[in-house]
Formats: sequence, C-alpha cells, structure tokens
Amino acid sequence: MEITGFGAHIKVSDIKKSREFYESLGFKAVFGYGDEEWKASLPKDIPSAPEKYRGIVFAIGDNAKLEIADGHVGVKHQDIFKKTIENEKISAMVNVKSLLPLFSNEHIRLSFPVRHYYWGTLEAAFRDPDGFVLVFIAPYSEKEEEQIKQFTNIETV
Repeated sequence: MEITGFGAHIKVSDIKKSREFYESLGFKAVFGYGDEEWKASLPKDIPSAPEKYRGIVFAIGDNAKLEIADGHVGVKHQDIFKKTIENEKISAMVNVKSLLPLFSNEHIRLSFPVRHYYWGTLEAAFRDPDGFVLVFIAPYSEKEEEQIKQFTNIETV
C-alpha cells in the first residue's frame, strides 16, 4: 500500500473560535461545509457544500489536511463535540521554518516549556480551544533561540 496523504478530524465545541485559532496560525482553508450563514463566511475561493453541521478543512503542506467540525454524520453521540481534551495522549506535529511568529499571536498561549532538542530542533507546544495539543517544530538556530528567550525560557533536552 502506498500512503499518499494524511488527515485528522477534530470535533470542536465552538467552531468559530476554533476556526479563528487555526487561521491565526496560518492554516489555509481549502473546503468548508455547513448552513448558508457559515458558508457565506468562508473564503470565496474555496468550494463548499451544504450540511447540517459546520466544518472547515485546512491544507497542511501538500499531502496533509486538518478538519474541524461541530458535528458529524458518523458520530452517534453528538455530545462528544462538547467535551474538552484533558490529556496529551495525542498531539499533532507541525513543521515550521520559525517559531517566532507564535509568540506574537494573541490567540495562543504556551502550554508547555519551549525545548531545544539535541537532534537539532526547537519545539513549542500549544493547545487549541478544545485542548488538542499542537507541537510546532523548527530547525534549531542560535539566533532564533536568543530571540525566543526574550519571550520565554528554553529547556535543553
């Protein structure tokens, strides 16, 4: 079997808040679905479809997607969308060129210490509005480390 891409679907309690969070990080919307009001709020250049619940799909690089929605036809117990993720058992890793833009983003707050790993990365972890952990990974550079230290401490691991 040849794997050609990967995606994750996050069930969210507040679709507007979650959309704002992910868009503030630079995630690019490629598809959306929902009622007419929701579809009208989506970027005009993306396709959309009618649906009973609201959702949006973001492209991550060339072969990965992240979908957020406040409902799903395949989910029997819709109350699952109201639950907060309370542990770090699952997280997403997002490769970026630099971590610096994260520290000036008003929609996010650091959830764990920034770490410099011996294999050559700087990593910062944040939670989305429902508690899902996103780990942003950038190549290590002394210059970036010094700039990040203006915002927070860095642990060396």
